[in-house]
Amino acid sequence: MKISSVFPWQQAVWQLLVQSRARQTMPHAFIFSGLSGVGKLHFTHAVSAWLLCQQPTALGACGQCKSCQLWQAESHPDYRFLQAMTDEKTGKTSRMIKVDQVRELVSFLNKSAQLNGYRVAVIQPADILNINAANSLLKTLEEPGANTAIILLTDQPLALLPTIRSRCQHFSLSLPSTQQAKDWLLPQLKKPEQADLLLRLTENAPLAALALQDAAGFQVRAELAQSMVAVVERKVSALQTAQQWQKNLKPEELLPALQLLLADTLLMVLGQDSAIKNSDLLPIIRVLANRLSATRLIELHGDCVESQRLVAANIQANLLLDSFWQRLQ
Repeated sequence: MKISSVFPWQQAVWQLLVQSRARQTMPHAFIFSGLSGVGKLHFTHAVSAWLLCQQPTALGACGQCKSCQLWQAESHPDYRFLQAMTDEKTGKTSRMIKVDQVRELVSFLNKSAQLNGYRVAVIQPADILNINAANSLLKTLEEPGANTAIILLTDQPLALLPTIRSRCQHFSLSLPSTQQAKDWLLPQLKKPEQADLLLRLTENAPLAALALQDAAGFQVRAELAQSMVAVVERKVSALQTAQQWQKNLKPEELLPALQLLLADTLLMVLGQDSAIKNSDLLPIIRVLANRLSATRLIELHGDCVESQRLVAANIQANLLLDSFWQRLQ
């Protein structure tokens, strides 16, 4: 993995860690939380390489020592990254991190570091540890041994067990200011004129904004909104529209896009036009707002949220989406 410095909006948390290490008061267990797309994993990679480095500086890992060379080759013996497992045969990723995975991690942490420095373990995302896995981690979090760092990443810190949270030092990685986010994002965009729109759609999360520019759901927002209008006005069949969009977008892309369009329409109905995220689609959203009441929009938005939850639980997406378009009509 590449050794890189933290993003500008992460400097405050970085300096806290540098000061803590200089005072020899570095915690042994961390929670790094923040909105998806704020750069938690990037920050964690920088911290992990820095902790493992044999010649660390206040700016990060040196990039030259044996430890840094192993890090860049992705073969560091004192580092482990734990995430949900993917079945090689089916290609499906588990929705949970399981107890056997944590037991293997605990076994690793109980051994001596091969390079006589830190041992670092990262769990991403920590909020999907199942109850047995979380409980198996508790003793190690409480008594991890010297020069051990256990880093838990999460978008939802309150989803972690209280017993987990109480054993870790919590660092919240906040969103950058609008100007910081835009300054970082602009040079990397294919269409710089989309910067403001992308940041609005991603709650000002720069990495999410950068990824969104190539997302299929972003490219077809106007077409999707027009399909919603056509269904509401009964110009097209709800089931035919459902089948069309199931071919165009994956459920995990389609449902959030529908949800955001409904939320924007509700904002217009309530007279909150300035808060609308799909600001380039105002004429289409206005048509929807003229045809759907606030109560109906709240119901449909709730349907989308519940459908996302069910799709994540492997409930048949096709049936859920057929039902949504029929309810919309």
